[in-house]
Amino acid sequence: MNNIYVTKTFLPPLDEFIEYLKEIWATGIVTNDGPMFQRLEKELAKFTGQEYVVCMGNGTLALHIAIRALELKGKVITTPFTHVASSGSLFWEKCEPVYCDIDPETFNIDPAKIEALIDKDTTAILAVHVYSNPCYVDIIDTIAKKYNLKVIYDSAHAFGAIYKDKSIFAYGDLSMASFNATKGFHTVEGGALFARSKDMISKIRRLAYFGMDEQRNIVQKEGTNAKLIEFCAAMGILNLKYFNSGVANRKLRYNQYLELLKYNKKLRFQKIIGEINYSYMPILCETKEHKEKVLYHLNANGVYPREYFKPSLETIFSDIINCPIALDITQRVLCLPMSDYLTEEQVTYICNLINDI
Repeated sequence: MNNIYVTKTFLPPLDEFIEYLKEIWATGIVTNDGPMFQRLEKELAKFTGQEYVVCMGNGTLALHIAIRALELKGKVITTPFTHVASSGSLFWEKCEPVYCDIDPETFNIDPAKIEALIDKDTTAILAVHVYSNPCYVDIIDTIAKKYNLKVIYDSAHAFGAIYKDKSIFAYGDLSMASFNATKGFHTVEGGALFARSKDMISKIRRLAYFGMDEQRNIVQKEGTNAKLIEFCAAMGILNLKYFNSGVANRKLRYNQYLELLKYNKKLRFQKIIGEINYSYMPILCETKEHKEKVLYHLNANGVYPREYFKPSLETIFSDIINCPIALDITQRVLCLPMSDYLTEEQVTYICNLINDI
């Protein structure tokens, strides 16, 4: 059997993408709010049911601009169990991340531990829907309103996820999406912010385009270049067409993993709160040593999962370690291969290897 990697980027039929390229060649417009860019925003709004959306060059830029648009200062409560982009964006924007431990079942920020971390310098909560599993958004919203805090959701994993019959992008003051090539929906590279009002969207657009207004007049000093180019927008338009079928295929493989591994007493699985997009297949091994044995055995047989996430960001960005659950889980978690191309035979092969340990 050929090597099986943690993911494989979905690529639509080449001939269909070429038709979009022909449109770009016909217009001669390759960037700067072109027709593909505008069409993608409209189709994303329709797909998600969220009217206010701005596409950007990548998800990290979207996080930077979200922090700037909400004018955050001081301390922001966040999770140590995520990609480095979340904490890195806070530091970049001169905010201080304050780490809240995670729920050992959902792997998301534990809302029961947030209030104890709030002080006079706290301005926001930046939570992550880990592996597309929705956070307890209702509880987080209640806490935020009680203390007059802003909420940003890093929804990098979570395109297509649903909570209480609404898109995951419907929650928080701002919600970020990543359209990186590793994600369930991608534009090769890209991202977006979903907001609650036209005024906020206008503010975000100015920040994302050199401080200019819609007429390209410079109206403020703050601004950067966060454009999504036409080629990436075209890939997004086409990939959106295939997204739901991809979710259905990944769901089959996800449930196959669960079925074949359910009797393995050394493994535990993430507790799911809403409707996920099945782009990730995390397992929690019994111990760090067990995880290392599984990883070694899989690698030796041509299977390459990922220790995702590792390390706990608290060990990188903080002098104080106050999140023992996150620290523990980062040492025991593995994300098994998952993609639109993963086959039933491959999942059976992977599970047999794991159960051999």
